[in-house]
Amino acid sequence: MKRRGLILAPSLLAAPALAQPRWPDREIQVLVPFGAGGSTDVSVRAICAEAEKILNVPMQIVNRTGGQGTAAPQQVAQSRPDGHTIGSAAMSGLAIAPHMLEVGYNLDSFSYLPGTARFLYGIGVRADSPYGTIQDLINAAKARRITFSATGPPNNLGLFELNRKVGTRFGFVPFQSGAEAVTAAIGGHVEATSQTPPEMIPAIQSGRLRMLASASPARWKEFPDVPTLRESGFDVVIESLLGFVAPKGVPPERLATIGEAIRRAAAAPVVEEALGRFGMVPAILSAQDFEAAIRTGFTRYGEQLREAGLARRT
Repeated sequence: MKRRGLILAPSLLAAPALAQPRWPDREIQVLVPFGAGGSTDVSVRAICAEAEKILNVPMQIVNRTGGQGTAAPQQVAQSRPDGHTIGSAAMSGLAIAPHMLEVGYNLDSFSYLPGTARFLYGIGVRADSPYGTIQDLINAAKARRITFSATGPPNNLGLFELNRKVGTRFGFVPFQSGAEAVTAAIGGHVEATSQTPPEMIPAIQSGRLRMLASASPARWKEFPDVPTLRESGFDVVIESLLGFVAPKGVPPERLATIGEAIRRAAAAPVVEEALGRFGMVPAILSAQDFEAAIRTGFTRYGEQLREAGLARRT
């Protein structure tokens, strides 16, 4: 028996190891909280078109609209944590909406994936406005109520923050779309507007609108001579990031696989071009940094919304 055991041992040692199954082995569903054709949808599609080349499986985009952008993250939070369902995520759905609406999730409902892009915001006035600089506009708003148009948070939060920090009296006039908000400023129905590049740039280039400041962390590349609010001496910024989340509990190795594909995809030149068409810029963050930014935004925007009287009563 001992000799037989010695004879069999080499064959046992030579037995091949069981191959680990490849993952992902089927398509990944990506939930988008807004309709097809908008800035978020087009940006996510561009990123996922590159990521699926890396993962070698399709990434199926599903536009799950409703609940002012909260239906998709709620479905992600309730999905099976196997890595086959993820969602795009922005400040609007995770850091702002929970302060204004009853939602079926919180910041601990998700496993975080990388951040990919930054939305841009600017403050503008009618081209023949007497306010030639952001300082002129702020001085006027300290003396009297100045109305401004926007579609809602986070677009309006920069001017609310100026009210809180420097004593201005900006009054918010809401509009359903960014185009309507800009048109209201051009038509003189409000004295200023706080909007994003797709709506503002055509009006600026046609000479109907004047941009006074970028409300984002950086200047707009289209108008490099227009300073940011911070560069103008006002510590105010609208920070709104786009990234991805998965249900809580997805295995770490699967999160790492998806996250690396998203990170590499977001760095592709074709993605930067797609983002630029909608007034966005690449902002590639690790999963940890994206989560930290969302949590910081949740706290900061909660304070601003309560100060402005826009937070729901708890």
